[in-house]
Amino acid sequence: MIIKTKKEEFESYLEDTSNLYGNASSLYIVKSRDELIELIRDFNKHKARFTISAGRTGTTGGCVPLEGVIISIEQLKSIIEIDKDKKTMHLETGLTFKEFEGITAKNNLMLRACPTESLAFIGGAISTCASGVRGFGYGSIRNYISEIEVILPTGEPMVIKRGTIFSKERLFDFEYKGKKFKFKLPSYTAPKIKSQAGYFVHSNMDLIDLFIGSEGTLGVVVAVKIDLQDKPVDVFDGLIFFKKETQGLGFIAEIKNLKQKNLLKPTSLEFFDENSLNMLREEYSFVPACECAVYFEQAIEPCDKPDILMDKWVNLIEESFALTEKSLLADTSQERERIFEFRHRLPQLINEYLRNYKQLKTAVDCAVPHNSFTYMYNFYKEKAKESGIRYVNFGHIGEDHLHFNFLPKATQETFTAKKYMEMFCKKAVSLGGTVSAEHGIGKIKKPYLKIMYDKSQIEEMARLKKYFDPNCIMGLDNIFEKEILSSI
Repeated sequence: MIIKTKKEEFESYLEDTSNLYGNASSLYIVKSRDELIELIRDFNKHKARFTISAGRTGTTGGCVPLEGVIISIEQLKSIIEIDKDKKTMHLETGLTFKEFEGITAKNNLMLRACPTESLAFIGGAISTCASGVRGFGYGSIRNYISEIEVILPTGEPMVIKRGTIFSKERLFDFEYKGKKFKFKLPSYTAPKIKSQAGYFVHSNMDLIDLFIGSEGTLGVVVAVKIDLQDKPVDVFDGLIFFKKETQGLGFIAEIKNLKQKNLLKPTSLEFFDENSLNMLREEYSFVPACECAVYFEQAIEPCDKPDILMDKWVNLIEESFALTEKSLLADTSQERERIFEFRHRLPQLINEYLRNYKQLKTAVDCAVPHNSFTYMYNFYKEKAKESGIRYVNFGHIGEDHLHFNFLPKATQETFTAKKYMEMFCKKAVSLGGTVSAEHGIGKIKKPYLKIMYDKSQIEEMARLKKYFDPNCIMGLDNIFEKEILSSI
């Protein structure tokens, strides 16, 4: 185990991409799962508070400690087993997705629901139930996890296999290695759309799903068994520019319609508004003067006829009045990497911009039901213009989920932006949506969770956490304020 007690030695562990800066007395880098178990048991015995650190690529401050110590899982990188026949991989969760993809590629396999950020840890993705750029086609990482090993805040290890432990309605009542577990789940009903806001609960649920997306508050997932898939025969991407925003939105509507009818199955469908393109144009001179762009990815499966599939896309693009001569269709790995880098660069530019002006991230991660998306999109535009603050709006439009980011230059603008963030969240919830579709609540979005759930429902979440963490030592101030724990 590596222990660092001088702040200058672990300062980079005190922040994530939200620019929230925290505080801790020391950093513990564990070298094995056994070391982690013993450390957590000791912390529980002495009621010492800790926060788990993974890749620190999150956007909501979930891994940022406000007190206590940091435990990093960065050295838990073992590959326990790869079963090529069953197409599963059993591994520790300190592996980055870049490392993970390198290993799966050698075995001609992949996790198709891989999150966008290659430097994110497997553990961090499980903690936030990440989905990423291919969520339109493949959903979130939750769908591909068949087993986890979790260390509870008391230091007790549990191996949970999917399909083995279920609640009866909202009650879990089971025994594990001689210990009795009996607890109630919160009573709220989450919206039936992509959502990562509070604990994932529903009647008759699988226990494994409670820990996935729990944001480092119920236990540390140290190992996981992931279901893999064959790599597609081939893949091609498109970055399509539109002179008018209405043309781009019409193109998107047609793709969604075809997907619903099972006539087209793109894996990704992403949107960039005019402000996003203006920001990217500073580094990418090929971006034309236009109001929006659409990025898509199309996998070619064994049953597909590549030429026919490509022709279908070309016809769709031409019929939508896109700027065809300026748009990009990529069917080689080099060209695809160029387009993917373009898509990934925007969040980096946003973070660099905010860091330069020393401002916290002021963004919403809302999703709404499909029939409310156009209304929500126009609401963003109307209120953003009213605010007078620079902004960008982009992201997973295929799932009716955009990343709206204000770009404040000063504290007063950030203060104003936060008021609009609250307004956006209230509107999304009123439309049957969520305040967080994929990034989680962490520390900086707790006020928005109160828009979605009332005080009694948040207290139910706190009671659930306290059941697993009776001494209230792990991941405090994530999802809800730590003070709630002492009041129940």
